[in-house]
Amino acid sequence: MKKQSLEIAGYAVLPVQLPESRAFPKPATHYLYLRPHEPRIPDADSPRSLFVVNVPIDTTELHLRHLFGTQLSAGRVEKVHFEGVPTKKGSVAITQGSVSKSRKRKRVTADELQDQLDDISLPSTWDRELQKSGAHAVVVFADKSSMEASLKAATKAAKKGAKIVWGEGIEDRLPPLGLQRYLNHSRACYPDRADLLRTVNDFMTVFTQVAEARKREEARRAQEPDEDGFITVTSGPKLTSIAHEEEARALVEKQKKKQEGLEDFYRFQSREKRKERQNELLRKFDEDRKKLEEMKRRKGKIRPE
Repeated sequence: MKKQSLEIAGYAVLPVQLPESRAFPKPATHYLYLRPHEPRIPDADSPRSLFVVNVPIDTTELHLRHLFGTQLSAGRVEKVHFEGVPTKKGSVAITQGSVSKSRKRKRVTADELQDQLDDISLPSTWDRELQKSGAHAVVVFADKSSMEASLKAATKAAKKGAKIVWGEGIEDRLPPLGLQRYLNHSRACYPDRADLLRTVNDFMTVFTQVAEARKREEARRAQEPDEDGFITVTSGPKLTSIAHEEEARALVEKQKKKQEGLEDFYRFQSREKRKERQNELLRKFDEDRKKLEEMKRRKGKIRPE
């Protein structure tokens, strides 16, 4: 390798040697691409962060801590974000007017809540996560000077052609790969109950918020006038045949009760009805009494044929 500073499209190139394995005993060189992290919406960590592209698939936070802190002897790493780098869409850029803008923050939309819902996933049961091929990471250092020193040390090491073996010296501090990784996973294939319950609760909470936000947006759109200035009036969701029958039955019962109330609207009407019922009862009582007397007279008498 030529002893010269390598740079491609603003990225400093750092070659590292992948350790040998039984499956691939020959040494292989892997290239990392580094530059200061400059997201579209910067946050408080952006000025002290490095954007690292093409990390090896077995990369862990310990690998990057060891690379910059021990192998390059440059800066102290505070934390690492892999692949899914938080964009912080809801945050406001760090400016002098950020306080006033944050106070005028609008209500969270359904799409933003949906993004939060998509980010919620079940806890992993693997003791070590693997990265995608060509994945990237954001390495956050303790301060800006540590970040700059790390980038300078990486550029210097590439210029001198220094041999940096990936993960050398931390092999015993990492969970094993290969067959042993799958054996460990088979013994502990269930996530922790507390983590699982917390994840499910978070998902259901955000899911409810998404449904409520969608309903609010639909109601707001329904009240907006169209191109001609008219507002469409809807009668609610469509009913099934069973719902139609129940609704019709309820209307009939309601109409009957309404008619019953109108029949006895005046006091004299209810009085006349009571008299009619009393007279009817007396009439029936007289008829029954006469029938009973007739039966007593006929009792014991023989009727000739």
